[in-house]
Amino acid sequence: MVFYSLENPASCIFKRRDHEMNIYLELTQAFNQGRLRAIICSGQAVVLHRLAIMSKDGDWILREDEETLTHVLSVLQERGATYRFGAPLDLRWLRGGWSSHLEFRDEPLRVRTDFFTRPPRLSPAVLSELWQTQQNCNPPFVGLRELAELKKTNREKDYAVIGELARKLISVEDQLLYSRSARIFWK
Repeated sequence: MVFYSLENPASCIFKRRDHEMNIYLELTQAFNQGRLRAIICSGQAVVLHRLAIMSKDGDWILREDEETLTHVLSVLQERGATYRFGAPLDLRWLRGGWSSHLEFRDEPLRVRTDFFTRPPRLSPAVLSELWQTQQNCNPPFVGLRELAELKKTNREKDYAVIGELARKLISVEDQLLYSRSARIFWK
């Protein structure tokens, strides 16, 4: 992958990153070293489903246990991550439905990371099944239906994504359920 040089933008010099892998996939591998702890969701999942070419940050559903948080924090600490805003990456906050946001520099990129353990609109049963189905996946990421549920936000731009996800769903019922216009939800 070739990136524009930030050292001298006017020179149009290009340089290679030290690694060829998408930074968010690299982080996912590190988070899941030894066992499944993190599942990619939201924007990076849209990229993995081939409905976008990039996303501004990485979002992960984490297992709700102390070992997971300790491991993820150690991976982020090695990269010099700092908190952006919101709750700390702490079980007390995550159990309350909060999300945690950190960022670090991976020249030339500013890498933003978002974490939660109780994703909105995914029931505990769906979440449990997700952990089972993603156990041997590399990379682990949410399926089309789960992603469509996660994208049901108050942002109109997410409904264009939901519509495209609907086109990829196999079940006709799901296609109809997720292909309605965003205007219906804005009344």
